Amino acid sequence: MKIVKVIGGLGNQMFQFALYKVLQQQFPNERILIDLHCFNGYKKHYGFEISRIFHAGYEEAKLLEIARLAYPYPNFQTWRLGSRLLPVRKTMLKEKANLSIEKHLFDNTGDKYYDGYWQHEDYFINQRELILKTFRFPDFTDERDLNLAQQAANCNSVAIHVRRGDYITDKLFKGICTIDYYTDAIHEVYSRTTPDLFLIFSNDISWCKQNLSAHIKQPIIYVDWHKDSENYRDMQLMTYCQHHIIANSSFSWWGAWLHQGSQQIVVCPEKWMNINHLVSPASPSWIKISSNP
Repeated sequence: MKIVKVIGGLGNQMFQFALYKVLQQQFPNERILIDLHCFNGYKKHYGFEISRIFHAGYEEAKLLEIARLAYPYPNFQTWRLGSRLLPVRKTMLKEKANLSIEKHLFDNTGDKYYDGYWQHEDYFINQRELILKTFRFPDFTDERDLNLAQQAANCNSVAIHVRRGDYITDKLFKGICTIDYYTDAIHEVYSRTTPDLFLIFSNDISWCKQNLSAHIKQPIIYVDWHKDSENYRDMQLMTYCQHHIIANSSFSWWGAWLHQGSQQIVVCPEKWMNINHLVSPASPSWIKISSNP
């Protein structure tokens, strides 16, 4: 039996669920489950979204099953406290603090509990078609989305994702995707291609209008109509764009990675988080831009 803990926003859930799907392929004779108990009392984001958005099937672990391999935390608060105080059990595989790639992730037969975010394509790049099939978005229902998806797919479009809000003050993420990063990233795209259209996605559209529009020559569409639990449509629209300037965010990471074009340009920050010696989850083919002025 193998159990994957799932927690976080949509992008992080997708990384963890991708690991779950690959484990199913690697160990077809074992039960592979997911632990969703940390969503009890979890007040960020919109809860577990994979089943709601992608209608993906899964088997959920019960507390008694978790107790065989790890600590059976019934809710987010007990996990948050216990994960800091209790030692890692032999049947647990906990991701390293610097997010370095776990080379032996699939070497373990038998019982194992996976505790981490697993934000590296190395874990599932060999199963790309499976992951693309798993994360297939539902059809658009809004005419604006339908029209914009078609427009973005049929021209040399660029998606820009700007995450502000909690990222402005969060010590792990702040100070990385600065205005200097975005202006340098836009110039980098211009040096490699001639865009027709820019789509800008953000939780602070007014900031984008004030700071980015002067650096863009082509038409801009500010995608600002997806609210609350429907904001996954932003990611869905990103996948239709030919090129991507992403934030240090798993949300736009997936918006870029799920695009299936062969001539794609992806620009990302060289630094992903404010952690020393962090191993960035950026794909090797992506262009890394320093956030320093």
